[in-house]
Amino acid sequence: MEKEEKIVAVLFAMAILSLGVAYVTFFQSDDGSISNDALQLTERSAIGDFVYLEGTILNKKFTFTGDHLLLSVDYDENIVKVFIPNNKGAEYVDSIVNENDIVRIQGIVDEYQDELEVVVHKKNDVTLL
Repeated sequence: MEKEEKIVAVLFAMAILSLGVAYVTFFQSDDGSISNDALQLTERSAIGDFVYLEGTILNKKFTFTGDHLLLSVDYDENIVKVFIPNNKGAEYVDSIVNENDIVRIQGIVDEYQDELEVVVHKKNDVTLL
């Protein structure tokens, strides 16, 4: 291998390692903390926004098909629907929360049957307060 080829190989390896470190540093948040880019849920939140909310669980139930968990959360004098897919921690969340618990939830704003809801993408996005 020539000197230039070695330099290119080293630079390529450094670039790949830098991308790996950036991914782990900025995109992994399994400790349940609110990500820096999560915005507080408001009336102006749009579909696709990454948001968080804190409120009291009014109701929880599993869907008839799919075993997904649905939460109704009292947030800022409104009821917010929260959807937790079964492969994203529905059973885990069901085991740690109960009605009347105060929770912090983060997820993506979505729409289901003309109603806005927050979709949770990992089990640590729901934490008890």
